[in-house]
Amino acid sequence: MERARSSELIDTAESLRRRGRVDDALEAVEQVLAAAPEHRRALLLKSRLLYQNGALGRALDVARALEPMLGGEAAELTAALMRLDQAGRRPPAPFATESMARLLAQQGYFLEAIEVYRQIYEASANPGVRDEIVRLTGVVERDGSRDAGEERVRQELEVAARWLERHPKGS
Repeated sequence: MERARSSELIDTAESLRRRGRVDDALEAVEQVLAAAPEHRRALLLKSRLLYQNGALGRALDVARALEPMLGGEAAELTAALMRLDQAGRRPPAPFATESMARLLAQQGYFLEAIEVYRQIYEASANPGVRDEIVRLTGVVERDGSRDAGEERVRQELEVAARWLERHPKGS
């Protein structure tokens, strides 16, 4: 499967996830992984989708598979999943960690990183996280986001602008 097709399928899977169509999103991710079993973004999204679907143990297995590819960046994600697995509970919201957001940003997936940072901010109201959202929004405005077309970038920047208006600095 060509890289552009893989990126398109992952974008579709992320869109499906956002709309609550987790099973359909998993199907799209599996298509990418069938052709590229070590596709980092696909594995990261698969772990997230499995978690959202209540398959915490399987999500943990996928996160562990990421560790050799990502080193320390996957450690926080794996540790968080292990704590949840050991506690035997499933929180209502999907997990989001600053390591996950940093990893996405390092790989150039700035739009996805912004979304993760928004989730973190919603849970913590940490002003430093909001500042990072502002910084990444500027990066996207200037450079775009990996594998995202102009239309998607425009739409996501509009969403980010509305979100920032609803969450002014100091709120």
